[in-house]
Amino acid sequence: MSKLICSSQPLPLCGTRNTRDLGGYPAADGAVTKTHRFLRSDGLAALTQPDIEFLLAYGVGCVVDLRSEKERAEEPSPEALLQQVSCYSFPMLDQAASSGFTKDMPPSMGEVYVELLQYSAQKLLKVLKTFAAHSDQTVLFHCSAGKDRTGVVAMLLLLLAGVPREQIIADYSTSQKNMQQIFEQKQQRMLQDHGIVIPDAVFSSAPCEIEKALDFIANTYGTAESYLLHAGAEDALISVLRHRLLT
Repeated sequence: MSKLICSSQPLPLCGTRNTRDLGGYPAADGAVTKTHRFLRSDGLAALTQPDIEFLLAYGVGCVVDLRSEKERAEEPSPEALLQQVSCYSFPMLDQAASSGFTKDMPPSMGEVYVELLQYSAQKLLKVLKTFAAHSDQTVLFHCSAGKDRTGVVAMLLLLLAGVPREQIIADYSTSQKNMQQIFEQKQQRMLQDHGIVIPDAVFSSAPCEIEKALDFIANTYGTAESYLLHAGAEDALISVLRHRLLT
């Protein structure tokens, strides 16, 4: 009988569908990743005041936005939250949401993840350095759907903690279920308003997509630690991130 692998469930927020804690996962040496350290999320524009109060009470003190300038301008995060936390913007391109779905769509999101790892290593490193600088707070990082750019960052964190491959895949795959209604609405709206057909693959979080990124790390660098060290990370950064995830 195959082992059932569960992923964390979305926090009880009205304004997001995919805000999840990276805690509670099996990790290296029998450890378990800690809660209230890192939250992965979709866009925050629709957060209600009770949502904001919930996140602040949860410990969120740092928000890292991975969206493009276009996305941020069209769906800004609420000032009521941003005024009470440290905010950072590290725009990353995913060839889909970051362009407003107006350019050629990628054949698969897995290829986008590999390109992010190949060509945005320095930006990913800046993201992780920002996480380490807020090691006494819960850090929330997000893009538009909390699936692609957010998924790559979450993958790196979980790999550093020694979370098993199958658990990382399960954590990634959950996004499609959480965001299904939003995805369908966006597809219909883009078709009706702009005549743009968005391929289903763009909204997929099938295991094979994140497996492409995992395979790239394993086959090219061996480990996420080696990938980050190759990008210029110092051992101290790796230690801080692991400490945050596991201690």
